[in-house]
Amino acid sequence: MFGLAFLGATLLNADLISKSRQALASGVFRDPEAAETARFHVIVVIPDTGDSFFDGLLEGISDSASEADAAVQVFRYPGPSAAEAERYFEIALRAKADGLIMYVTRDEDVDARAARAAREGVTFIPVGANAPGRSIPGFIGSDPFLQGFEGGKLICARLGAQARIGVILPASETGTAEEEPLYRGVEAAVRAFPGASIEIAAWERPGVLAGEEAAVLILQSRRTVNALFCSSSRSTMGAAQVVVDMNKVGEILIVGADETAEIGRYIDKGVVVASIVRDSRRIGREAVRAFSLAKESGQPPIPVEVGFFVKTAKGANE
Repeated sequence: MFGLAFLGATLLNADLISKSRQALASGVFRDPEAAETARFHVIVVIPDTGDSFFDGLLEGISDSASEADAAVQVFRYPGPSAAEAERYFEIALRAKADGLIMYVTRDEDVDARAARAAREGVTFIPVGANAPGRSIPGFIGSDPFLQGFEGGKLICARLGAQARIGVILPASETGTAEEEPLYRGVEAAVRAFPGASIEIAAWERPGVLAGEEAAVLILQSRRTVNALFCSSSRSTMGAAQVVVDMNKVGEILIVGADETAEIGRYIDKGVVVASIVRDSRRIGREAVRAFSLAKESGQPPIPVEVGFFVKTAKGANE
């Protein structure tokens, strides 16, 4: 009887595993007919914030999944939520996924995650918009310092020594504004224009109205501010709406980040003068490519710096 019970449990477990694999293979980025032939199971763990950066990231992963012969499963967590991110990291390891593409922030111990994933046989590809403060094997993303420098340069090229800048920083649970690479980038650009200054910085908080809240805080706290630099699509749209509501279009210069249809309309109307678009689609494509190369070669993935382009009413410039 014990033997029969054990055999039944084994068969049931095998059936469940088979069904689970079939469900994973028919995931977001593969057609059911093609999913059964997928060689690899790749898990993607990213925040669910409404930021267009992550939409582009998923599009890039989707574009490349079939080339890597991978079935992709996406987990999204309320951002920033370190506990939820860690939970999905654990799930990926327990599931014995072939690869894990995970959004990481500057404050996280990415080295420890990479080492643990390697011990479990999972190819770990960290991606992000704010690289950790040290060299991380395989990190793929854009440099926020360069984004900030470009934003500060664009503002000061228009306003010169009269620039009084308010910076909306990405949501963060630790640190000061001066420690943020994006802030330091703006600061570096401003130094080339004696008289120009950063008047105030505010953090974007989680939530739909995060950009509006930060913009209102800046403009009410510092009446001298005549330019806003935004770090995400959410803060760009929020800041633009606030400037429109306050009837200050033309008085407050806005340099935004990333692209959405709404940001495009604000640019066309002159509410936003430019948007620095981080190429998150390319980050997604490069992440899948890095996973595929690592699997083929058996070597750790190499870091990739992905740039940005500037979008204005005249079009896009690299």
